[in-house]
Amino acid sequence: MKHARPETIKTADMDCYIYFKTMSSQETEVILQEQLLQDHMRQQSGNAHGLQRRPSAQDGLHTWMEVHRQVSPDFEQQLAQAYAQTRLSELLQGERHMEYFMDVSLCA
Repeated sequence: MKHARPETIKTADMDCYIYFKTMSSQETEVILQEQLLQDHMRQQSGNAHGLQRRPSAQDGLHTWMEVHRQVSPDFEQQLAQAYAQTRLSELLQGERHMEYFMDVSLCA
């Protein structure tokens, strides 16, 4: 999985976004497997996680986005364990891409 991981995750204010592509014809199976993944992640972290999809397919592919809020320092280990409990890897078209973002205060 390609990702832009920060050197260390020091705060619970960090969110992780993971995007990937699958065949649009596999939408139902992707949703079922993501439900399994999200259930495993929620059991481990107690945090809210979500799934988004681009509004339309392109070249027969859907682009999906997992949204993991307030990730913990051991998030990637938890994710790997949860991911191994699913069939998501069989559905991928290409790689999963992981990126981290943090909230920024707009107050001066």
